[in-house]
Amino acid sequence: MDLGKKISAQLIFNLLIWLAIILLPFLFFPYNRDFSPFHSLRFIYWYTFSVSFLLIYYFLNGYYLISNLLAKKKIWLYVLITLAAFFLFLYLFNQISVFSPETKKYIAEHKHDNDNRKHLPKYFFFFSSGPITLFLLSWIGSSISNIVSRWFDAEKVKEQITQQQLETELSLLKSQINPHFLFNTLNSIYTLAVTNNPNTSDSVLKLSRIMRYTLEESRNDKVRLTEEVEFIQSYISLQQMRLNDNVKIHFEVNGNVEFITIPPLLFISFIENAFKYGISAHHETQITVTISVKDGRLIFECINNIHGTVGLTESTGTGIENVKRRLNLLYGDIYNLDIVNENNVFDVKLNFPIGS
Repeated sequence: MDLGKKISAQLIFNLLIWLAIILLPFLFFPYNRDFSPFHSLRFIYWYTFSVSFLLIYYFLNGYYLISNLLAKKKIWLYVLITLAAFFLFLYLFNQISVFSPETKKYIAEHKHDNDNRKHLPKYFFFFSSGPITLFLLSWIGSSISNIVSRWFDAEKVKEQITQQQLETELSLLKSQINPHFLFNTLNSIYTLAVTNNPNTSDSVLKLSRIMRYTLEESRNDKVRLTEEVEFIQSYISLQQMRLNDNVKIHFEVNGNVEFITIPPLLFISFIENAFKYGISAHHETQITVTISVKDGRLIFECINNIHGTVGLTESTGTGIENVKRRLNLLYGDIYNLDIVNENNVFDVKLNFPIGS
């Protein structure tokens, strides 16, 4: 049950108790031909006083006394105030009952009877237990309401703490991507520099653009998919500067990617892994990266060759493990991630619903 439904349940409980306090006198009040509560000043006085007193006590006990006295271990003070309210209610009720015009008239008419009680109308017997019943209803109902309210508050705080922890962990995971990504990219530029590659200066410019994106957009919960695609294209272009013709890179985007937003830097660790472990100076290598939008889901796939066993042992390093953790936090069980390493081919398939 989510928090909204819990609050609705508490509100319904309060309304039922208030309704019981308001209607109970009518439900249990005995009717006879000689008396109707709707035509009795005594009943009207008593009813107005009782409902007003008990509703005020309901709120006072439920929203102040328990929270400020009982919850703070001031038990005796709470008991004293509760008993005082109980006896005050009985006393005032008795005064209204005794000094109402109808009661005075009845006593005057039967003052010479030896046993006045046997001549009392039937509704008098309800009044003997009615105020006790109604006060207990108000006290028990408000106490339960307070307990439930405090439990809801505790659940709300727990949810807020959990959400803050998730946000903190997500921020930490995203922050770990930047140094990891920067380290690998600087290695690529270093390779260009030591070989006096003419593309070195251009690669530094591309790196500055890439780092600006990672530093600025990684602060956001979501980025436009078109921006993420441009970022991936820039990264692939930067990597291609240091590669020879033996490496074939294919990047493809299918479907309408406009107006779609996704968490930033969600794919880069898989692509980094492909360039880190899928490149060979002696063998032809192919890296294929595909992003598709189909049937309300975004599908990412990265396929690369594996040369030797290094990819098998290191492909689940810090970057990919961070992505897995982010996916669990962001999408729970509504995403699919399949990583297959067979026949010297490393294949990553990720899909998740758009807009989640």
